[in-house]
Amino acid sequence: MGGALDTKDWLVTAIDARLADHDPVAIRGRMPRELRDADPEGPDVEARARMLVARSLRHRLLDRQAQDDESAVGTMDGHVGMILDLAALLETPYGPALRRAELAAILAAGAGDLALALKAAPREGAVPSPAVVRRALVKAGERLLRIHFPPGDPAHGLPLYAGTVTIQRRLLARMALHYYQGGQLDPDTAMDNLEQARDEELLLVEALAGLTAADLLASHPDRRVVSRQVERVGLDRERVQAARAAASSPRDPEEIVAETPPRLRNFLVEQLLLASLGMPAGSTPRAEYLARFAQAAEIPPERLAAMQVEAAAFHADHQEWFRAFGLPAEAEWGELADEWNEFGERMVDKVAAVVTENLDAIALELRETGELGTLLAKAAAGQALDAPERRKVKEQLIDLAKAVPALAIFAAPGGLVLLPLLAKLLPFDVLPSAFDPRKREAAKKERDAESRKRRHGRGRD
Repeated sequence: MGGALDTKDWLVTAIDARLADHDPVAIRGRMPRELRDADPEGPDVEARARMLVARSLRHRLLDRQAQDDESAVGTMDGHVGMILDLAALLETPYGPALRRAELAAILAAGAGDLALALKAAPREGAVPSPAVVRRALVKAGERLLRIHFPPGDPAHGLPLYAGTVTIQRRLLARMALHYYQGGQLDPDTAMDNLEQARDEELLLVEALAGLTAADLLASHPDRRVVSRQVERVGLDRERVQAARAAASSPRDPEEIVAETPPRLRNFLVEQLLLASLGMPAGSTPRAEYLARFAQAAEIPPERLAAMQVEAAAFHADHQEWFRAFGLPAEAEWGELADEWNEFGERMVDKVAAVVTENLDAIALELRETGELGTLLAKAAAGQALDAPERRKVKEQLIDLAKAVPALAIFAAPGGLVLLPLLAKLLPFDVLPSAFDPRKREAAKKERDAESRKRRHGRGRD
């Protein structure tokens, strides 16, 4: 997807280029079988659509530092590609002019301009005039630029960008699914979808503000910067005021979760995990905030650990890790990203399973080896390791794999590329205290002491 972002027709040009060689049959054929097959025993179309959206977001590397046109265009191209994939999945009738009008209607609806979206939407196969379609795409392009350019989050702001991209893509997916299933754009359904997305953005602001405010000794976002971020998202006036108030004085995590629909709770925890990975390590209050949020959302510890692995897999600070180990950052990361595009779900799931199933053993071995945990934490913080330190890491990983065989995935050739996922888990400071053996032992002693007190009390009676 190309086109200069400083022209009002950038989205028109980009979509025309995308449709020039578009082949929905080929696209559907390349989808995983579990996505394209309408198996009565398998997931329904809504579930497969959600899988498609998750897949499109998984393939997007989250780079908070990028501030260039290409990064923004890539994000917006992901929106368009997801809609085209969804149309291919549902095997809707295809023609370049027809699909162009459908994209214009869906994107304009996602931008909040329902009147223009209804004008651009094809009716019973009849395509509106090119001028109407172009006007809808121009309007949608302006809205997308306001949300996604420049990419990333400003200094002294909230880590909102990754979450707003996800909310926007899910909104467009709902718009597209309802359009293709119903054969027309329903204004009431579209408005409901918009309201849902705006409520999600408001909750995202408050949850992230709560995380950043939890540590009174850490630096906090600038209110003026956050205010501009909220305006950029495109909330209505009432929600803008509510978001500013929430960012200024966020509620306790339990209160936020209580007002969060169950379908959104996992998403908010994912965003908190991503945000925590981008913050300086060692903040116990922020770790406790995240743990309380996850507990209120009824996310079990083993699932939270897997979510943390997934977040680490897509966090954009791996280059620092590679530099710490003297590895060729760009080549290794690019190669791994290509693999994840094809096998990402399997690889991340495997690492998540290894870590979550062996957390106690890993913690015990790391305590006994001592130096390994320190070195990996040092590398995770972006501090360069010298040659002897790198050798120690490799040797101790091999020893660790002897005690915990599943960890051979990290000690194997090329395993260093996967180590950032493990390193992100080492401090255990974003996990519930149940995962920290020292805290678990302390809690056990406390329970035993309490039990002895009760027994003695009964004996005196």
